[in-house]
Order: sequence, then structure tokens, then C-alpha cells
Amino acid sequence: MRRTTTRPIVLASAAALCAVALAGCTASASANLTVPASKIAQDAEGALAEIGEADVDCGDGTVDLVDGEVVECELTDPATGTVYDTTVTLSDVEGTNYHVDVQVAETPKA
Repeated sequence: MRRTTTRPIVLASAAALCAVALAGCTASASANLTVPASKIAQDAEGALAEIGEADVDCGDGTVDLVDGEVVECELTDPATGTVYDTTVTLSDVEGTNYHVDVQVAETPKA
């Protein structure tokens, strides 16, 4: 699974004010909203529901909510236990609303 790490952005003016008021104070902000990878897995399962039951696992991390974000997952066929690589791509991201496009490999994992 691809995980994107956000780095805190130090706000220069806030840092300067904190330095005057309290030694060692810093301010930071995250650029993107995130959701648990398990939520992306649930959304992928929902998108695949019309073709049958599937168990999707996208790991334990968090996913940045940005257009084009790609999440590598695994789909397990509950009837056979066969595992397939699955790619979930986010689009139409607006705040915490987004669309998932799910692509399942044609052949199972070796």
C-alpha cells in the first residue's frame, strides 16, 4: 500500500510569536485531510458489491484525501480464499467526500 506522509508546516509568524511568549513553542498544520485505510477498503467493497462479495484490505495506515491518491490493497475472494492485487484511486475529493475507482488484477497473487 502506498502511504503518503505529510510533514508539518511551521508557520513563521506563529513560531516567532511563540518564541517570544514561550521558549520551545512551535505551530504546525497538516495540508490534507486523511481517512483510515480501513475506510477506503469498506468503500472499495461497496463499489464492488454489484459483482459479488469481496473482502478488501488496504492496511492499517491513513490515506490522504487528495485527487489521484492511489492506495494499494488486496482483495480476497471469500468463497475460494484467492487473493488479488487491487488498486483504489480517489477522485472528486471535496473535504471528506470522495469517489473511489477500484481496479482488481485479472490474475491472483502468486
